[in-house]
Amino acid sequence: MQWSVPSMEAPDVDSDKARILVVDDDEGVRAVAQETLTRSGYDTVGAASGEEATELLRENTFIAAVVDLVLPDCSGLDVLQQVRAVNPDAVMVMVTGYASLDSAMEAVRLGAYDYIRKPFSPGDLIHIVERGLKERQLAHRNRELLAELDRTNKELTTYRDQLESRMQINAEKLDAFIELGKRLATSDGALPSLADVLDAAMQVAGASSGAVFVPGDGCFDCVVARGEAGADLHGVQLQGDEAAFRSVVTTGEEAVISDLINLEAEGSRDLSLLGLASAIVLPLKHQGIPHGLMALFDWKPKSFAEVHLNLLRVLGAQAATLLVRAQLQGPARAAQTTDGFVDIQDMLT
Repeated sequence: MQWSVPSMEAPDVDSDKARILVVDDDEGVRAVAQETLTRSGYDTVGAASGEEATELLRENTFIAAVVDLVLPDCSGLDVLQQVRAVNPDAVMVMVTGYASLDSAMEAVRLGAYDYIRKPFSPGDLIHIVERGLKERQLAHRNRELLAELDRTNKELTTYRDQLESRMQINAEKLDAFIELGKRLATSDGALPSLADVLDAAMQVAGASSGAVFVPGDGCFDCVVARGEAGADLHGVQLQGDEAAFRSVVTTGEEAVISDLINLEAEGSRDLSLLGLASAIVLPLKHQGIPHGLMALFDWKPKSFAEVHLNLLRVLGAQAATLLVRAQLQGPARAAQTTDGFVDIQDMLT
């Protein structure tokens, strides 16, 4: 099974859609801009006037546009509005030789990403365009993740109602789960932390301890740990052949382990050496790809049953989404939305 290891590489841009419009009546400036962008792998189209740009926009969609503010037949701001009418996410870079603060502010107000003065270097231009494309793609991915979180919240509410009416789970174990659902419903975009989700899973299953592991270089790194064994699990690195994880890594399906100490499986047994006797291990999947493992533990054998797995799967999906969001946002911003990660800087680099 293919596992996702955290990466901070720049997002790919679909080559079929990576077309950039360059609008400038100065043939030399237009040629330099097009050559710079073409050498960086983009398909570029040039226009010498607003009228030419309008014709091109009737037949093409552009991911970005580099537009002179002063054109012979119109303002570059008019072209900006036309481009954004076709593609609201297009990265707009306005070019001027007049360096007017007023025109710069107006361009930004109308949705320009950045502003560059003539004469500009090829390096400055490509840096601005690629930074803008990366940020816009990240914003698009974040919107998708927030939509997925909203869907997860609806599933949480459904499962909560089913469990309260049909399953034999006491109210104390449901408290954290219900609280997590309320936080999602009223968050206004503020996300719970991975530790919040782990706490909810522990209370639902009645676990004394829990941890989330992510795949590293031949090992599993613990990035957050809670409960009575949390201090021992905190920051631990488990061998890639840890016996408790073997079936989950192989099949991609959750496992209920009644007796960790006498587990009949090959591999390392670091978890049982900590005195942990039983476990539930779930793969943290996002769009079908596992990004880590959530493991819930107890000191006694046979502490867990499969009755809670449906609910734990929903919480596992929530944890997987938070892991992916942390990877997308990078070390500088991950701490704002994933409070509770251990060594998040190391995990994401």
